[in-house]
Amino acid sequence: MNGIGKRLRQERKRLKLTQSALGAIGGVEANAQGHYESGQRLPRADYLFKIAAAGVDINRVVTGVDASARAEIPTFSTVVTNQDRESAADLDSSESMVKIISQLRQSLWITANALCEVTRLVDSEAPRSSADHVEDHLKVLQGDADMFAALALAKVQKAAHETH
Repeated sequence: MNGIGKRLRQERKRLKLTQSALGAIGGVEANAQGHYESGQRLPRADYLFKIAAAGVDINRVVTGVDASARAEIPTFSTVVTNQDRESAADLDSSESMVKIISQLRQSLWITANALCEVTRLVDSEAPRSSADHVEDHLKVLQGDADMFAALALAKVQKAAHETH
């Protein structure tokens, strides 16, 4: 059982759900749920998105970081400097939003460049004994990226719907 599978099972039990019940919430059969929990398969982003709505702590499932420990992970508001906060206070909300979107786009470009570098390294490295270890990390990264993309898209669609 991989880490994600083990944590998924723990979350299911915390919510007092059967494999069939959580599978149904996530839109998969009980056997697929069993495969996820045993580590034979990794769950897709759409499944994770659906079970998150039922109260599963997806961040914990994917990263292993509990909600109580997440306070230590920097958020956008803790990364923004005091000067940025003061200048943002002088701007109206639309100008503040434009500035935040600009910073977000910059972060996305940094992330994209890092992903390109990881891809280059993976492609250039000869197979090593730690290849399975690297592959596990890449699968977790892929799951994080899928989940982030699904959640970000949902937030953007919700915001667009609320403005119209």
